[in-house]
Amino acid sequence: MTGDAMTSDAMTSDAMASDAMRRGPAAILLRQLDNAGYRLTEPRRAILTIIAGGHERFTSAELLDSVQREASSIGRATVFRTLDLLTAVGILQRVHLDDAGCHSYVVCGRAHHHHIVCANCNRVMDFEQGEVEALLARLGERHGFKVEGHHLEVYGRCQDCQAATHN
Repeated sequence: MTGDAMTSDAMTSDAMASDAMRRGPAAILLRQLDNAGYRLTEPRRAILTIIAGGHERFTSAELLDSVQREASSIGRATVFRTLDLLTAVGILQRVHLDDAGCHSYVVCGRAHHHHIVCANCNRVMDFEQGEVEALLARLGERHGFKVEGHHLEVYGRCQDCQAATHN
C-alpha cells in the first residue's frame, strides 16, 4: 500500500496521534511554544497534551498526578520546569487562590487579559483589558510613571455561589 492510498484505518497509532496533535487543542499550545523558539520535546508534547485535555484551572500537584498516570516516564522536575517555561512564555498564567495553597494555573495562550476569580468555588473567568488600560494610563500620567506591565486578578463571588448563599 502506498502512502497516497493509506486510509485512516491503516494509520499507525503514532501517525494518528501526530494527526490529532495538528488539529486538536494541544496543537495551538504546541505552536505557541514552537513560535517562541523552544524545542517541542516529547515530555513537553505530553505535558501540553495533558494540559489541553484537562480542566480550565489546575494546580501543579494535579498536573503532576495526571502526568504520572499518563506518561510515567516524565519526572517531577521536568513537569515543574515545563510549568515555569509555559508561564514565562505566556501559555499559562498563575492565578492566586487562597484555598489552593499558593496558586493554580490557567491556559492563557492568547492576547493579554485578566481574571475574575470566585473566592468560594475558585472558578476563573477571563475578561478583556479595555477600561483597565485607560485607568493605568491615567494613573501613570498622574504620578509621572511609565507603566510597562501589570497583572490583575479580581476576587469575589460568582453568580452560582451568590445564588447558593441566598437559598
